[in-house]
Amino acid sequence: MARRALTLRSRALVERALAGWPEVSLSGAALRARLPITAVAITHAIVLSVILFESWVYVPRIPWNGAARPSPPPAPLPPAAITDSRVFRNVPFVYSSLPLRLPGNGSSTLFTSVVAGVGLYFPPLPDMGLTDRKRDPIRRVWPGQALEADIIGRVLPEYPSGTRNRAAVSVFVEYLIRTDGSVRVLRTSGPLLFANAARSALEQWEYRPVRFENGIIEVVSRVEVRFDGELANPAP
Repeated sequence: MARRALTLRSRALVERALAGWPEVSLSGAALRARLPITAVAITHAIVLSVILFESWVYVPRIPWNGAARPSPPPAPLPPAAITDSRVFRNVPFVYSSLPLRLPGNGSSTLFTSVVAGVGLYFPPLPDMGLTDRKRDPIRRVWPGQALEADIIGRVLPEYPSGTRNRAAVSVFVEYLIRTDGSVRVLRTSGPLLFANAARSALEQWEYRPVRFENGIIEVVSRVEVRFDGELANPAP
């Protein structure tokens, strides 16, 4: 009787142990499934920690002093000078110290100041296109109005002080545009005081280097500078 009771008790313990085994096995499988995820999470945490450390040590920190003050408005551009359209009445063009600057608000109004009593005129050239290939660099005769797109900056002549001449005076200037775009006056024709004013202004002109036949050339051109004393110094 005692043996039977012991056998039944042992069988019950074994059955209870076998019943609990699937739970233990399942928990072990779940644990093994979670190990790669845990390893990836730890690796990411280490990488992020290294990046944050490097950023803190090597990247300069921007000092924070509150809201930045707005930048002051830009200074107004100086007015562009233009020649007096009254000097050459039958010529539809006036010339300027380029480039003409437009105001920033999109208006079409130009900020200009007129050089009173002074005009420029590029006359037709009978030898236009004449090319001297014996020179190095090549030198070519070309009209000034055809070179307007190449102008970088131009100083307009001013009516010379120290004269009471109220009549219109013309000065004819032949000038050379060098390969670097600078200008040298070759010769002038006209009263010395006015010729010097024209020479001083023209030798401050600057062009982009002129290209011809895949090379940079020198260009000879001519301009008439007219000074009108009546327009420059109107009668009171």
